[in-house]
Amino acid sequence: MLGGMSATLYLIAWAGTLLDQLAGIRLAGTVAGAAILLFLALEYRRQKPMLQGVLALLLAGGLAAVLAAPDPWAAWLASWRRGAAYAAFFLALGALRFAAQHSAIILRCGQHLLGQQARRRYLALTLGGHLFSIILSYGAIDLLGAMLRQATGRARGRMMLAAYRGFATMNCWSPLNIMTAVVSAAVPAADLRPLLPAGFAVAMAMLAAGWWLDGRGPASAERTPPTRDHWTIHLAVVALVALVSALAGWVGRQFGVGLSTGITAAVPAVALVWVLVQLRRKRGKLGLLGRRLARFHAALPGFRGEAGVLAAGGFVGVALGAALPAGGLAPWLHGLPPLAVPLLVPVLLLATGLVGLNPIAVVAVIGAAVPDPAALGVAPGVLAFACMLGWGVGVGMTPMSASAIATARWSDSDPWTVTTRWNAGFTAWALALASAAIVLAYVVS
Repeated sequence: MLGGMSATLYLIAWAGTLLDQLAGIRLAGTVAGAAILLFLALEYRRQKPMLQGVLALLLAGGLAAVLAAPDPWAAWLASWRRGAAYAAFFLALGALRFAAQHSAIILRCGQHLLGQQARRRYLALTLGGHLFSIILSYGAIDLLGAMLRQATGRARGRMMLAAYRGFATMNCWSPLNIMTAVVSAAVPAADLRPLLPAGFAVAMAMLAAGWWLDGRGPASAERTPPTRDHWTIHLAVVALVALVSALAGWVGRQFGVGLSTGITAAVPAVALVWVLVQLRRKRGKLGLLGRRLARFHAALPGFRGEAGVLAAGGFVGVALGAALPAGGLAPWLHGLPPLAVPLLVPVLLLATGLVGLNPIAVVAVIGAAVPDPAALGVAPGVLAFACMLGWGVGVGMTPMSASAIATARWSDSDPWTVTTRWNAGFTAWALALASAAIVLAYVVS
């Protein structure tokens, strides 16, 4: 019963957020904020101990900021409206991931990647992990890891590292990622749409560096039977991502909202259609659809970890922005060269990731601390671009993330070894490439 109530509250938060952002019904946004706060309260005792500590710290910091704001009640309501919006975005992505879990085409794509020759397999897995992560998030690591169970220890570790790097770099640009919602809110003056192709180009350069690093080692002796499928099978996944992006863009243009709101609205509809396509040749489609939807509803309380961090991160970001002066920390940053501000962002995300801080909260705080980047001589798009690239760099060295833990589990290793030993060289290259791209963006702007 408790789980059903939590799931319903989460759906109310999603629906209220859309009514607020698409129809301008602010009361719905207030209801959404109250619903997500109740969801967190009901699910708090079921969170993992580490997450309980993180949430308690974020909530305490946000509450202190609310009390320090000139209008605490307005700050409280606005903060939880943002927290609900972040959680609603994740629910939408969860719907797509739920549909993908039952897709035969996703499984066949994964088997095709594993059937490549040894020297080509790293490239196939890192690009495949990158592509699958757009839809499955870190679930792509579990999908590929389950297929690699028969590989031996060292070879499996290298192949899992390829998938992990693909996932990490996806965070530099993917529109179907929580990064999009958080960066959009942190730097509202920046339009992310033209930045996404640039982020994709940098991500591909990072993956090329990873391929080069892997090629310096001995060739794997592992052999996986090839499949009859061809590379064209992956076009179905590419088409799905393109469809979601196009539909989200259309929603954004029709309602005059940002990309993240378009995704929150469009993705569940695409997921529903995908499920209907999967059931098209089965008898009793309506009954099967009802059972699928019931399973998704029952799975919503399991989103408690990610939804909790997202909602609390949004709460802290807005609360801190309300408590700080209108210019944020800009008066204390004026002594820095303008270019130093965006260049420090990836370094900050990397350092905070090493101690377990989620980039969601860190980017939200950056947005609150620098509400007007132009006042420091930095174009808003450059600061947003730095947050995007820094997010991807930081994820590759965060040992307490779900992606690092999954990679370590399938590699028979531990998260610290995966991130700070196996991935250290790749992260250094990724940071260098991100920094060069940020300098170029600053010069062009």
